[in-house]
Amino acid sequence: MIEFSRVARGKWFWPTAIAGGVLVVALAAPFLVPLRGFIPELAETASMRIGRPVSVEDMRLEILPTPRVALYGIKVGKGAPLAIDELRVVPEVTSLLGEHKVIRLVRADGVRIRESALRILNSMPKPKEGGATARVARVELRNVTFTHRFLKVPPFDARIDLGLGYAPESAVLTTVDQAFEARLEPQGDGAARVALEAHGWRLPVRVAPLMFESLEAKGTLQGGRLELPAVEGSLYGGTLSGSFQLDWSKGWRLGGNADIAQVELVPLLRDLGKPARLSGLLDAQAVFSSRAKGAAQLGYAFVLDGPAAVKGGSWHGVDLARAAELPLGKLPADGETPFEELSAKVALRGKAIRLEEICARSPSLVAGGGAEIAPDGALSGLLDVSVAKTGGIVGVPLALGGTLSEPSVGLTRGAAIGALLGTLLLPGVGTTLGATAVAKLESVPGCK
Repeated sequence: MIEFSRVARGKWFWPTAIAGGVLVVALAAPFLVPLRGFIPELAETASMRIGRPVSVEDMRLEILPTPRVALYGIKVGKGAPLAIDELRVVPEVTSLLGEHKVIRLVRADGVRIRESALRILNSMPKPKEGGATARVARVELRNVTFTHRFLKVPPFDARIDLGLGYAPESAVLTTVDQAFEARLEPQGDGAARVALEAHGWRLPVRVAPLMFESLEAKGTLQGGRLELPAVEGSLYGGTLSGSFQLDWSKGWRLGGNADIAQVELVPLLRDLGKPARLSGLLDAQAVFSSRAKGAAQLGYAFVLDGPAAVKGGSWHGVDLARAAELPLGKLPADGETPFEELSAKVALRGKAIRLEEICARSPSLVAGGGAEIAPDGALSGLLDVSVAKTGGIVGVPLALGGTLSEPSVGLTRGAAIGALLGTLLLPGVGTTLGATAVAKLESVPGCK
């Protein structure tokens, strides 16, 4: 037995020693193989091809788990609008001996992109057909952060599989928190199927960071045009369905439609950065579009039209039912106007909003008219309010003013004059009679 043990040890000693030596060399290779000397030439070549300064902090050769070149601290452009913490290039080892080289994987970790870097990416030279010295099979981007004036994009990962001539065969983009996923599958003729899916995801638009409980969209991407004819989602307790198109082939154009139902208005307004003066459940049908030279100008040219209705809610801060008791001043700002339904036709132009055919109904009140909200939030408009009183229906015309966050409601100038004359002729009752008489002259079209 002792003799067999000695023989066994002798038999396996050298293979084990050789394997251990190879492992030690493989682990030490990144530190033993001097690659830093290649950095200046590599950075200069990259700078010439991109047309922007490129710097690399370190460069190593790694053997395990497969041979690869690793670059660290890559910065592109003045001020480094594009930066990569680690970049690994993994070749198909067997292809290195042949004529056609294959890069199995290019993986970038810790990618930071600022808005100005988009110009660098757009100006980068496109690979010439037949001019590539190596084929890249897959590109992976991990923990990408994108900083933009109008967008708030969460960190994400991306995987792109490439075919001949760097043509994408498939692509997957997933946020790091797994809340959003986008898939791209080419169909031929330059078109690709697009599928979007999200759960507990916030729209990455700074002016409208809407929160979706769920969202699904399917469509196609061809050239510079994205079409999503089927968009379904749920948000703020309600539902959304519609379509969306975006074209950037010649300038920028977007369009589509949206139908929303039973959406809770208070959290929606808060996420939009607006005062929650209205509560209730919102139903709306809207058609929207925009056209501009650049993506940054799309918001200023945004156009939206459609009917909207809020059910079972209140207008907080104003009690229109007290309009019949209104003195010559304004309604106090501590009231509330409950309504069964508040409807209007909405017209949005850039940041300005126009509300036409406003109609608010409750068992004791009917109000109709129109209003406008300026880009700075200034409120203006007219309301014809009819309130049920013991002596019958009393109609009073009201002027809207102030701002969206602090609205002001009072008698129109003509109604105030009528109320003043009525007060002089018949104090008390004459005030309401005078205002009501002028209301017949100043009645604003609305709901009756």
